[in-house]
Amino acid sequence: MPRRYRKLRGDTAYYPFAARTGLRARQRRHARLLRVLGTAALALAAVLLVRQTVFRGGQPNAPAPIAAAQTITPAPGQTHVTVAPVAATRDALADTREADAAAHTTPESAAAPTVESTAILPQYRALYEENPDLVGWLRIDGTDIDLPVVQTPGDNEYYLRRGFDRFYAMGGTLFLDERCSLSPDAPADNWLIYGHNMRDGSMFGQLVYYRDEDFYKAHPTFTFDTLYEHATWQVVAALDTALGADEQPYYTFFDAANKLDWQRRVEAITALALYDTGITPEYGTQLLTLSTCGDTRPDTDARFAILAMRVG
Repeated sequence: MPRRYRKLRGDTAYYPFAARTGLRARQRRHARLLRVLGTAALALAAVLLVRQTVFRGGQPNAPAPIAAAQTITPAPGQTHVTVAPVAATRDALADTREADAAAHTTPESAAAPTVESTAILPQYRALYEENPDLVGWLRIDGTDIDLPVVQTPGDNEYYLRRGFDRFYAMGGTLFLDERCSLSPDAPADNWLIYGHNMRDGSMFGQLVYYRDEDFYKAHPTFTFDTLYEHATWQVVAALDTALGADEQPYYTFFDAANKLDWQRRVEAITALALYDTGITPEYGTQLLTLSTCGDTRPDTDARFAILAMRVG
């Protein structure tokens, strides 16, 4: 195009016809491309929305509870007999990490479970076979938190934006910090479970209900089962804080060096409590911390956490 026409707009009468025609053709191509990209973006958003709402972000439904004992009706003249299941073998998941490591990269690389299925509580066997990253199940009454917990040593944040089925999900999956051992022989002093504070209330979006003392009084306990045993947990403290705000942050507490160190770490957490629960853990009690963002903004440094101790 001659230099004298470069400052003219395409709708100017003096603009060369051929140049004007070419310009409008490019504008039409750009408009078509934008429409295609816009349609694709809307379709993707719709798929993610349906996945998040209808299919629970790739999360499985809660497994049906299995009766702790099975009663056999005695024949006439016989005494009543109750048959209890054989105690589960509680092998540490840490012993199977190397065998499971290949399953932590892509959905296609999922390996067969390496833990004997008879060692796992009956209601979790099928889920473990579906995804051997499963380490437990968390349930809090009064909320929609009734979800699996996974762990991926070597890739701690693998499930940050993946569902239990390992495909992309905005809400991710609740995951146990890789530094936490669930081994009954040498468990970490404090188990730390992370989850997103989702705007729609999914994942840990309703954990913040514990900011309200009345909610705590109505729901002072919850359950977190490992693959091998049921457990009930008493809420010790609910706290608001921020990344880097504390000298001894709760999210760095996994194992204490000794009793004094353990007590200092617990006191540092309870000192931030929003209200007094009247519960003080004793040294040696298994602790569990549930952690999420303080609000629904993805880039926030605010943190909300629940410290609990095992009571059953």
